[in-house]
Amino acid sequence: FVVELSYVGNRGTKVETSRSLKPFPNEYLSTSPVRDQATINYLSTNLPNPFYPLLPGTGRASQVISRSALIPAYPHFTSLNSTTNEGYSWYHSLQTRMEKRFSRGFTVQGSHTWSKFMEATGFLNAADLRPEEVISDQDYTHRLVVSGIYEFPFGRGRRFLAGTKGFAGRLIEGWQVQGIFNGQSGQALGFGNVIFFGNLKDLPLPNSQRTVQRWFNIDAGFERNSARQLGSNLRTFPTRFSGLRADGINLWDMSVIKYTSINENLKLQFRGEFLNAWNHPMFSNPNTSVTSTAFGAVTSERGYPRRIQLGIKLVF
Repeated sequence: FVVELSYVGNRGTKVETSRSLKPFPNEYLSTSPVRDQATINYLSTNLPNPFYPLLPGTGRASQVISRSALIPAYPHFTSLNSTTNEGYSWYHSLQTRMEKRFSRGFTVQGSHTWSKFMEATGFLNAADLRPEEVISDQDYTHRLVVSGIYEFPFGRGRRFLAGTKGFAGRLIEGWQVQGIFNGQSGQALGFGNVIFFGNLKDLPLPNSQRTVQRWFNIDAGFERNSARQLGSNLRTFPTRFSGLRADGINLWDMSVIKYTSINENLKLQFRGEFLNAWNHPMFSNPNTSVTSTAFGAVTSERGYPRRIQLGIKLVF
């Protein structure tokens, strides 16, 4: 047996980010925890367009223009974006590997990674000075991979029935089974710029209560009325949450292999491969739009159903 235990980490700096060169100033945005209709009305009020009729065929060609379009820098442009290198990330992991080396026709190995991946590559508000520090959409807390091979101890050169010859000997010799298990945590979920009055710890549901129709607790404290959603406000609600996850990976791939000796240098191999052997469904991310009638529901699958592949080849 071999066992390895290691710490692996990295730090990313000067990661490319996208930034608006004419961000809407934060000081004009509402800080109210609920919909601020007065601010929305003020910023959406139409004023005489100072650029009319200088920019025909553009988004600034009309005779009136909203106040919110005139407040940012370079108001004669509808948008102005660039890439910068303000982003950064950091990753920590504990990685464990165990291997039983091949003996008596049997070998197995497994590896487990327990990790956390954080990133700051996007801005919660366009005018924020620094990017938001949040759990990465590529963070998967746990990943487990186990694989093994077992050669059946029957036939020539094996422990049992080694003296069997002829058709019977070739029939029982050379059988082996292989299997690979992949298990992985789901992707961290997030919501838009929503109103939430509850406790974030109430969002995840126990496995016994979680269904595809209700993947998380949609009654934890969300404001779902479309007429009461936020607008023209300073966002403070995070992009993603580490404690709320989509469906992960739970996948078994198995194979049965039969070698038949034709002579000393020639073997016939038959393979039967079963991908997603137990036909276990893997679900896509649930709907996280609070105003949707499908909020909290899973509406599609990812991956593939069970596949069976058969093959024969000559090994020489």
